[in-house]
Amino acid sequence: MSKNSPLLGGHGPSSYVNPSSSDPSIYYQTNSNYQNNSNNIYNNNNNNNNSIVNSQPILGSSDDIVIESIPRSRKFTPVNSFWNTVKGFAGAGSFALPWAMSNAGVFIGSIGLILIALLSNYTMTILLKCNSKLADEQLGTERAPPSYADLGRRAYGRVGELIVCFVNLSVTMSISVAFLILIGSNFGMLTGLSPSYTIWICVPIVASLSTLTNMKYLGFTSIFGALALIMAMVTVIAYGIKDYPIHSLSEYEVDYSKIPLWFGVASYFFCNHIVVVPISHDSGDCHKYPRILDAAMVFITIINVLFAVLGYLYFNFAIVNGVVGVPSNIVEALPDGTFANLVRMCVVFELVCSFPIVFVAGINVVDSSIDIFHRHFTAFPNNDVLRANGSLKFFSRNWKYYIFRFTLVCVLAAIASTIKTFGSYMSLIGSLMLSTTGFVLPPLIYMRFFEQSLRSKILHYAIVLFGIAATGLGTYQSIMSLIHPVKSDD
Repeated sequence: MSKNSPLLGGHGPSSYVNPSSSDPSIYYQTNSNYQNNSNNIYNNNNNNNNSIVNSQPILGSSDDIVIESIPRSRKFTPVNSFWNTVKGFAGAGSFALPWAMSNAGVFIGSIGLILIALLSNYTMTILLKCNSKLADEQLGTERAPPSYADLGRRAYGRVGELIVCFVNLSVTMSISVAFLILIGSNFGMLTGLSPSYTIWICVPIVASLSTLTNMKYLGFTSIFGALALIMAMVTVIAYGIKDYPIHSLSEYEVDYSKIPLWFGVASYFFCNHIVVVPISHDSGDCHKYPRILDAAMVFITIINVLFAVLGYLYFNFAIVNGVVGVPSNIVEALPDGTFANLVRMCVVFELVCSFPIVFVAGINVVDSSIDIFHRHFTAFPNNDVLRANGSLKFFSRNWKYYIFRFTLVCVLAAIASTIKTFGSYMSLIGSLMLSTTGFVLPPLIYMRFFEQSLRSKILHYAIVLFGIAATGLGTYQSIMSLIHPVKSDD
C-alpha cells in the first residue's frame, strides 16, 4: 500500500490506499451505511460476522465509498513507513520556518522547535496507543482500521466524532488555502503577475483535479513532490550561502512579543496527528509503528531546525520585494534565474497536485459523517460506483457534486487572494486548529481510553491547558498581524 501513498504536499490529513490491490479482502462500504450503522459498531465490541465495516475516509477512494485494503496478514514495513511519515510532514510549513525563527530568535526559536517536536511526538504516541487499543478491540471483525474520528467517537460518542470531524475539515480547508497562497506567490514570481491574479488563473486546474472521483490518479506525484520540496530547501540555503554573509549574532534583533507567531508556525509543522493514525495502519503493525515515528521525528526535526536556523541567519538582512528581513515564504528569496525558476515551477506543480488530495480528504470527512451531504453532494449518491467490468467509474453524473466542489474551490481562492501575510496566516492555522488537534484533543481522548494515576492526570491536563493557552495567544497575535501587517511580513 505504501508505494501508492499520496504526498500531502505540505501538511494535512492523510490516508493511504493501494488502488491496484487485488487482495480479496478489500471491502466496499457506502458512507450512508457508515452513518446508519456507526452506533451499532461502537456499542458492541463483540459483533458477529454480519458487522458493517467501520472505515475512515480514504483519499484514494471515490467520494461515496470507502475503500480499505485489509489483508489477512500484513508484513511490517518500517522503511516505507519511515518515509511515508517524513513525506507526511514535509511541505508548506517548512517554507515559513525561517520567518518564524525571526520572531523568536535563533536560541529560543531552535530550542523551542525541538521542545514542540518532543511534545508533539509524545501526544502522537499516546494517540497511537488509543488507536492500537481500538484496533485490538476490533480484531476478528470486518471493520477497517480506526481513524482519528473513530477515536473521538470511542471516547466521547457521536459528539466526539463530530468535533474531530469538524476540526479535521477546518484544518484541511485552511491548508488548501495555504496551498493556493503558495501557488499564487510562486506562479506570480514566474510570470510577473500579481499573486491574486495567478491564483485565479490556476483555479480551473485545481478545481478540475478536485472533481476526480479517485485520487489514485495523482499518486504518481508523491515522490516527485518530496524531491521538489527538498530541492527548493537546498536551493534556498545554497543561494543564501552564495549571496549573503552570516552576521554577528548581536546584530540579529528580535521582538520577543511575537513569539506566539513562532508558536503557530511550529504547531502547523509538527502537529500532524491526523496523518500518523492512517500511516500506522499502513505500516502493517500499528503496535510497532511508534518506534518508526520516533526515528522519523528525529530526522524531520534535525533537517527542519537546520533549515530554519540557516534560512534566518542568511536572509535576515536580505532585501526581498523591497523589504529587509526574512520573507514569510522563504522561496521568495530566490533570485531570478533559470534554475531558481525551475525550482518554482516544480513547487507549483507539486502544490497543484497536492491541493486536491488535501481538499478531498476534508470533504470525505463530512461525507462519512453527515448523511444528507452524502445523498446530495457525493459523486455516486446511488452507490452505482462500478462499471460492468468491475472497475470504478471515472465520471459522476451528479451535477451537484461538480457545482459544490467548483464553488468551494472558488471560495477558498477568494480567501487566499485576500491574504497578504503568508506567515501570519500559517501561524493562525497552527495556533487555532493544529495545536488543538495536537495538544488538546489527544490527552483528552487518552484519559478516556486508559485509567490514569494522579500524576498522569496532572501531566495530561497540564498539556491541555498549555494547548488552550498557546492557542489563545497565538490566535490573537496572528489575527492582529493579519489586520495590521508589519513590514517584515509584508
